[in-house]
Amino acid sequence: MSSDPVVTPRCTQASLRRGLRTLGIATLWLAFGPLVLPLARGQQPATQPPAPVVNGPLVQDLSFIAGNWRGGVAGGLLDEEWSPPSAESMIGMFRYMEAGKVKFYEFMAIEATEAGPVLRLRHFDPGLAAWEDKSAALSLPVAGFSENQVIFESNDKSTRLTYRRSSADSLTVILERTAGGHSGKQEFNFTLIK
Repeated sequence: MSSDPVVTPRCTQASLRRGLRTLGIATLWLAFGPLVLPLARGQQPATQPPAPVVNGPLVQDLSFIAGNWRGGVAGGLLDEEWSPPSAESMIGMFRYMEAGKVKFYEFMAIEATEAGPVLRLRHFDPGLAAWEDKSAALSLPVAGFSENQVIFESNDKSTRLTYRRSSADSLTVILERTAGGHSGKQEFNFTLIK
């Protein structure tokens, strides 16, 4: 039995450089070829589809809500405060009091989405015991908008909130509900606190 000598390839510096150069070009071609080839042919490379166009207000258009507001209803006192728009959002808080005691709070945010602003809110008892499930704030997208008025409405149409600025010092909030054991319409009139 004869054995042939084992031939091992010699790896010289020159062949190693050639191999790395070839690998480098191939790697670059794999990474950038799909972008370069269409440009070389006079075409535009494929891009992401554009985001949906918002047909309605932007968060900045809702600045008429901003302010520190006070009102009253049926022996109770209402406070509602909204920040000016910033970073495509507004934050707000609401407090209902009777006989000098807080009955409940609401914490709110108006956030920009691809489809337009959405009002998200949560209710809390004193001690910040939440009414809603921790993973599900009440969400009300914009359903209507005109100068100094915005209507937010839940997707199932069970809750609607209208904010209307009727003068420099007056804000009216109209709540319409057909869910959660409540039905009807309530109007809250607020005055700007200076």
